[in-house]
Amino acid sequence: MCSNLPVKYFILGIAFVVLAISVNADETKVIDEAKIMAQLAHSRATYKTIEAWTERTKAIREDRLKSQGLWPMPSRPRVKVITHSRREHDGYSVENVALETLPGFFCVGNLYRPLELSKPGPAILCPLGHFEGGRFCKDQQIRCAHFAREGATVFSYSMIGWDDSQQTTHHDPLVFRLQTWNSLRAVDYILSLPNVDQERLGVTGASGGGTQTLILALIEPRVRVSSPVVIVGLNAGGCLCEGGAWVYSNDIEVAAMIAPRPQLLISDGDDWTRDFPTKGLPFIEHFYELAGGKGAVKSVHFPKEGHDYGPSKRKAVYEFFALHLKMPLMIEDNSKIVIESPDQMEVFNAKYPLPAHAVKGSIAVAEAFCRK
Repeated sequence: MCSNLPVKYFILGIAFVVLAISVNADETKVIDEAKIMAQLAHSRATYKTIEAWTERTKAIREDRLKSQGLWPMPSRPRVKVITHSRREHDGYSVENVALETLPGFFCVGNLYRPLELSKPGPAILCPLGHFEGGRFCKDQQIRCAHFAREGATVFSYSMIGWDDSQQTTHHDPLVFRLQTWNSLRAVDYILSLPNVDQERLGVTGASGGGTQTLILALIEPRVRVSSPVVIVGLNAGGCLCEGGAWVYSNDIEVAAMIAPRPQLLISDGDDWTRDFPTKGLPFIEHFYELAGGKGAVKSVHFPKEGHDYGPSKRKAVYEFFALHLKMPLMIEDNSKIVIESPDQMEVFNAKYPLPAHAVKGSIAVAEAFCRK
């Protein structure tokens, strides 16, 4: 919900709050870990019944939506779409797509589709993390193309201020709200497409894309399967686009709130997720069992790997999604996948400029957000 004050003051107010949350975000991790472990212990001791846990989940979901100006949830009519430059490759196609998620504001991405489907298949959203190359990077293209070759319709979309999403910067005070809203509208879009099974929606991303995966699974019940990669661990904070630290909760508790829906959590030995299997997973497994989802949550840990969405992590996600989205499991064959150039994949550039009514700059984008 927007303030009645002029939008510029509304933005300044948000910026001040974000700054306050972000100051000293890199202070000793020991303090962050101690706070998180205390929160987990308190929740486990307090919410002992499924009724109490359900109320806790509802409260955290509503709190996160309220903090993003999305409570009550705005109306979500059919999203306007710009599509061009379809290419066909071995078993899949790629299109450049922009969703007008706000008046004059666009979520940009690429749509990957299987070339042949005998019946509706699953849909998978792939939000982007803070990786060099953005959605044009090799790992992102391989994952999306492989899912499409397995029969899924896949939408890969950029963070605000990355790639050809340049209507405002990644440091915009509203960046977390904008990205969450983009993800919600991406759900509306992909489930409106032909040959998509409404009951088989998955979402996966790494790092900042993992945060978007976690938040979307929390607030959007149509997400049936999720896999936040190299993000859920013993930390509190991050980029503005990730919402800063949870005030009343943390990523580990929120991951438990996805229960009983299937969820794959991937961690590694070279970032804040290194201790997740021993310090975070038991909490999540406890509440999954309480919610009737015993066995629906899985953890895969790579102690000798780093912060990425590389081949071994993709393999684990392929297997999990194939099982829970009821899709065929294929071995990733990079000889069948074409790595395209940014020029091929951009929605907006010199050849395809932004529409004349597009908004630009943080003030204009904030005004669009208030008109949603």
